[in-house]
Amino acid sequence: MKYLNRRTLCLTLGLTLGMSFSSACTKKKPSELSGGKAPKIFYHYMLQEAKTIDPQRQFDSISAQLVENLYDTLVQYNYLKRPYELEPALLEKMPEKQADGTYLFTIRKGVKFHDNAAFPGGKGRELSSDDAIFTLKRFADANVNDRSYSLMQGVIDGMDAFRELSKKAPKPFDYAKNEIAGIKKVDAYTFKIKFTKDSPLNIFPLAATPMSIVPHEAVEKYGDDFAKNPVGTGPFIMKSYSRRGTTVLARNPNYWEKFPTQGQESDKDTIADAGGKQLPFVDEVHLPLIEETQPAMLKFKKGQLHWVAIGKDDFGSFVQHAPGTKDFSLKPEFNKDFSLYFAPMLSTSFLKFGMRDPLLGKNKALRQAIALSLNTAGYVELILNGRGILSNSIVPVEIAGAARDTGSKGYTEVNLELAKKKLVEAGFPGGKGLPAFTIEYRASTKDQRQAFEFTRNELAKVGITVNGNFQTFSNFLEKSTSGNFQIADFGWNADYPDAENFYALLYGPNKAPLPNDGVFENAKYDELYLKSRDMPNGPERYKIFAEMDAIVKDEVPLINTFTQLAMGMTQNNVKNFKRNMMSEYPYKYFDLKE
Repeated sequence: MKYLNRRTLCLTLGLTLGMSFSSACTKKKPSELSGGKAPKIFYHYMLQEAKTIDPQRQFDSISAQLVENLYDTLVQYNYLKRPYELEPALLEKMPEKQADGTYLFTIRKGVKFHDNAAFPGGKGRELSSDDAIFTLKRFADANVNDRSYSLMQGVIDGMDAFRELSKKAPKPFDYAKNEIAGIKKVDAYTFKIKFTKDSPLNIFPLAATPMSIVPHEAVEKYGDDFAKNPVGTGPFIMKSYSRRGTTVLARNPNYWEKFPTQGQESDKDTIADAGGKQLPFVDEVHLPLIEETQPAMLKFKKGQLHWVAIGKDDFGSFVQHAPGTKDFSLKPEFNKDFSLYFAPMLSTSFLKFGMRDPLLGKNKALRQAIALSLNTAGYVELILNGRGILSNSIVPVEIAGAARDTGSKGYTEVNLELAKKKLVEAGFPGGKGLPAFTIEYRASTKDQRQAFEFTRNELAKVGITVNGNFQTFSNFLEKSTSGNFQIADFGWNADYPDAENFYALLYGPNKAPLPNDGVFENAKYDELYLKSRDMPNGPERYKIFAEMDAIVKDEVPLINTFTQLAMGMTQNNVKNFKRNMMSEYPYKYFDLKE
């Protein structure tokens, strides 16, 4: 699912591609955006309705698709470099440690907020350190942010106390009269942060979309409607917003960023062509709501989309794949029109148990029986066409501390005989007397229903019955984050590329509505999590991770299934495209051939 990313729930895009390229993707239309010249328009889509475009309230990846293009964070991930590397965004340079132990943050000069009626004369003013401090306070305000605070919990001196005060103080909480002890303004462009401890994790959360910088004027002017009236410093401005129609983003003519000049060896041609040039390249991004694969396929065939993921139904028509391998290539007849990409996502998929459920939450043998009954390898080959890597750990395979580093083993092999024995141990031999369980799904699409049918058929082999609850993404979020569910089809996409971001999903104090929404509690696990959290990567940390993995396998608060391969197509007139797992929709870097 982006799954719960930033921490956010992520939906794997199930769109398909079409067979031919038409002029629609490059058709030129007059536009005031380019002084009467025909604009460059990049056509993509949204798979679900955005829940909110207010960064500090945003929790899901569908909303992040808009937030990351309308706003900026203090730091970001370099678009081209691998492994992923943080770089300054709204900062002039990376934070610098001072003699007193604090870190100095220097705001980039000359950056302006979007022109908006929230400002005098409708003209966006210059960004300052006050905006960063305001945003950090707003992120910590429990009246505003009830979803993603765990990103910064215990990180900045005094921030947790500020949050607790916000719960008790009169509403609205007066930021001017209440300070976060560890954040001090120095001048208009600099401020200091005192972290509770030196940790390699401290800066990572500042790149997450809920940490996007917002101006107080817009928050005050629009109130609750700020969720649909975005005012940021980002590469695009909201030209028109439609929850059920087409949302249009327009190029921010005052944007500050230029295309990167450093990357990998494979990026040298791209850097030679685009390096150092002003972003964004396209004038508009058009994002129609397309919830099913078939309409997306038709639009791509007509040349009305520039970029689509490859859905299961069309995989065999366009991609060559040797079963049991990760060798994929585009069929030769499509090379003239399309380009294929695939790479492991920084995400992991899993079925999560609601530990508050009076039966599932208290019966470990029953949870083990369900885990042993799942044919995950079969699911990856049949439902995903091989586009997945089996998970032996909650940590995605591309992140340090994954199973390749720990030697952990998960429930990657089906074992029906042992599953039946576990059912006997659970008190339900052959499933006799066992009620049907409900699995929560985040959409009612064909792909979701096929996933359910596969799971239902596998569990039925040992006498376990399940029903599927197919709902809107918003309803799924509300249900799952309440902690009141039996089983949920879940997943998590990295907020930052560190294993801690995934182990935090099962840390007891993070229980619902925070990321541990299954409400798993295990004292030993919590002890190990805290011990490993701020350690540098290496054998000592990986040994602790292995112990945590062993607890997860034994207690089964969730069943790790797979890390999905991001795979899709772009039209061959798309330039500068590189799949970036820490920035799902980096439209500002894309260009179109003339």
